[in-house]
Amino acid sequence: MHKDLKPEDADTAIQDLLEIYDKLNIVTTRELAEKAVGIALTQGITVYDALYIAATQEIDATLYTADQKLHVTASKSTKSKLLKPS
Repeated sequence: MHKDLKPEDADTAIQDLLEIYDKLNIVTTRELAEKAVGIALTQGITVYDALYIAATQEIDATLYTADQKLHVTASKSTKSKLLKPS
């Protein structure tokens, strides 16, 4: 424990982190592997990129990416938003 961190502050921080963690929707690569490989093969992209599309489809979310190619591909099958530099 850091010397400046008081035990009561550490307890509060841990509780806050656990509350955030409990609200996360965690999807494992294992759950998405088959679907991602299918997307990769049909769309001509890497499995790595296809995992993002598969995850977005799985949880019915929007994929935010700065990758133009990934955005174009993802837009064919899910919600995707292209992030542009400011």
